Amino acid sequence: MLLSSSSSRAAAKLGVALLSRVAQPRSFDLSNMCYTGSIATQTIFPATVRGTQEKWMKRFESANIPEPETSITNIIAHVLELSGPADVGHHQNSSLNEIQMAKIEELCECRLARMPIQYIIREWDFRDLTLKMIPPVFIPRPETEELVELILQQMDTQKETLFLEIGCGTGAISLSLLKHAPKASAIAVDQSRLACELTRENAVSVGLMERLRIFKHKIVDNIPTELSAHVFDMIVSNPPYVPSMLIPTLDPEIKIYEDLRALDGGNDGLTVIKAILRIASKHLSKDGVLWLEVDSTHPPVIEEFLSKHGNLMGLRFLSSYKDLFQKDRFVEIVKL
Repeated sequence: MLLSSSSSRAAAKLGVALLSRVAQPRSFDLSNMCYTGSIATQTIFPATVRGTQEKWMKRFESANIPEPETSITNIIAHVLELSGPADVGHHQNSSLNEIQMAKIEELCECRLARMPIQYIIREWDFRDLTLKMIPPVFIPRPETEELVELILQQMDTQKETLFLEIGCGTGAISLSLLKHAPKASAIAVDQSRLACELTRENAVSVGLMERLRIFKHKIVDNIPTELSAHVFDMIVSNPPYVPSMLIPTLDPEIKIYEDLRALDGGNDGLTVIKAILRIASKHLSKDGVLWLEVDSTHPPVIEEFLSKHGNLMGLRFLSSYKDLFQKDRFVEIVKL
């Protein structure tokens, strides 16, 4: 669950930045689930895509909204029901009717209120899947796509495999793995009822529900009692790992709109990670693998922890892997 990134691609998906100006008075708009400021707009018809795009880019820039062009381009593509934001460039001279303009204004107000673009347009691509997104279910970050790619590179995708995902959110990890491993089946667990429902909805949408079971359960020391006898070939998780004291410092897109339970990793950021290690100790098969996406400071801490307790737990730290920004982000652990 990466919280920031230096690439425009990651920033476009994350939409995070520090609030650098005083916000206008805001009211809560229940219809859009976003905080909206009062905006005086004057529309002259016929309006074009180009004119609307330029107008809102300037508005976003003046309000210090991250990735202003990406924000308005995605909103226009969504309202015009185009196949993707890249198509907006082919419609620059197209006229917008009053209904389209009103919808664009409505969604842009949400972006001005720092709602993530994923929640505004209610969907986002994860690798080769288009998944539904709803607040406050945690938004999958582009670095998590790297985790899935790393797993698939080392996984025998033609072998019957049972894996467990802890903290499924939108279902992005499980569904992406299931799509590319046709003989695999998965169990996904999340403490959020909304996350479980969204994972189910996305699984049905992409045709993978038959190989997925979903449980609402808060991970503390064990998995749901119904699964107590299960042994898994693989466990994967992008767990909460932000230290509790840093939660108030997170960017507006995160701390206002996303479920902070998916972020808060306790005093040292390792509370849930250590619980997952205990679960892996009990429920991984011999030579089974645990994959974790963690903070860049965590791999050496996890390695040291397992050097002390790994023999007792039957776990061995195999390796850590860097993300595209050369930060240690992914950890591979094997069951002895």
